Amino acid sequence: MAINKAQSPTWVKVTLVVLIVAFVLSFITIVANPFSAPSTGQAQQPAGATDASDAQYQPQVNSLTAQLQADPNNYGTLVTLANTYFDWAIAKQQASQNTTSGADMPLWISAKDTYARALEVKGDESPVRIDYSITLFYTGDAAGAIKTAEKVVAEDPTFSPAHFNLGVFYSATGDAAKALAAFEKYLELDPTGKSGGNVEYAKQQIQALKSAGTGGAQPLTTTTP
Repeated sequence: MAINKAQSPTWVKVTLVVLIVAFVLSFITIVANPFSAPSTGQAQQPAGATDASDAQYQPQVNSLTAQLQADPNNYGTLVTLANTYFDWAIAKQQASQNTTSGADMPLWISAKDTYARALEVKGDESPVRIDYSITLFYTGDAAGAIKTAEKVVAEDPTFSPAHFNLGVFYSATGDAAKALAAFEKYLELDPTGKSGGNVEYAKQQIQALKSAGTGGAQPLTTTTP
C-alpha cells in the first residue's frame, strides 16, 4: 500500500524498500537510464501504462510543479513532490503485479532527481537523504545508495532507518558481513520497530545470514515474508 506523505512521517516509507526488493534485484545490474535529463516535474509514462494511481498522483504532481515554477528552491515543496513521485512509483509497481513493464521507472527517476534538487537546498536531513538512497537503489545505482546511506550513518549514527536500509542494500549486493552488522545495529537501536522499520524482516535476515555464514543450507532472501 502506498503511503500518503501528507498524513505520515517521512521515515515511514523507508520500510517500503523490502516490499519490492526482489523486483529491483531482477534488473539492478542491467538497468539503463534513458531519462538522464533532470526531472521537470512531469513524469514520462510508457504508452498504455495508465492506471488508477495516475488519476490520484498526476494532479498532485501538476500542482506541486506549478508551485515550484514560482519558487524553484522551496525545500518543502521539493520534498513533497519527491515523496509524491515515490508513492506513485510504489503504486505503479503494485498495479503491475511485479511484472517488468517498467512503468514505475520514470517515477523513480523523477523522485530521485527531485530529492537531489531538495538536497542541494538543504542537505542535512537524514530522512530525506535515506529516501534519496532508496530511489538510487531502485534506479540501479546500488553503489550510490550505499554511499549515501553510509554517509547518513556516519553523521547520524542513531538514525535506525539508515541501518535498516543499509542491511537491504548490502544484502542485495552480496556483502553478507556488512548486511548482518547493519540489521543487528538496526535492532539494537529500534528493537520494537517504532522508527518504521520491519523488525521481523530484520530478524529473519539475521538468521539467514548467520546460517549462510556457518555453512547452513538456508538461502539468503531479500523478499518480504
